[in-house]
Amino acid sequence: MGSVKSLPEALPLRELFLWGRITRAHGLRGHVLAESFSENPTAYDLRTFWIVQGEVGYPRKVAFIRPYSSQKNDSKPHRWWRLRFTDTEDRTEAEKLRGIELYLPRAYLPPLEAGQFYYIEAQNARVVDEQGTLRGYLKDIQPGLAYDFFIVEGEEGATFWIPAPFVRHLDRSTSPPTLIVEGPEGIWDPSLARGLP
Repeated sequence: MGSVKSLPEALPLRELFLWGRITRAHGLRGHVLAESFSENPTAYDLRTFWIVQGEVGYPRKVAFIRPYSSQKNDSKPHRWWRLRFTDTEDRTEAEKLRGIELYLPRAYLPPLEAGQFYYIEAQNARVVDEQGTLRGYLKDIQPGLAYDFFIVEGEEGATFWIPAPFVRHLDRSTSPPTLIVEGPEGIWDPSLARGLP
């Protein structure tokens, strides 16, 4: 008699990291396309994703997952993924998954030195200045020649390009996480860079 493999347990949000997001249904048999936010998405066990409701992530088994590209010479071949959950059988069920975020256990990540964080941990983070004033939300991180830029969308639609050396800390205890930026007075003046580095 074979052993029955049980589903992994539910995990609190603080023990998970955001791997990607489902963007749309794909085909008629329950498949979806997902965009991965990870620099190396194949480094993790992708047989189960956790779907967060409130502050808890619930496991959902994956029946099929493969990298997906509609172009032969895709510069980011592991950015897009085609997948199907074991409990999703048709396009109608797959359509309901649009926009769902896919999480994995933080235990999958190699440990970092004190004060360091993974960029994927900062996805959609609140961004505050050294006084704790909310300045906006992190929308993207763009590589630069000397350092990376944290792209922050302000409350009134302004875009700020914050150089990585001014990002001091990621507070993981909040939901969403909070990035603390310490920079010169003009760093929050959108007219200086007009939204560009």
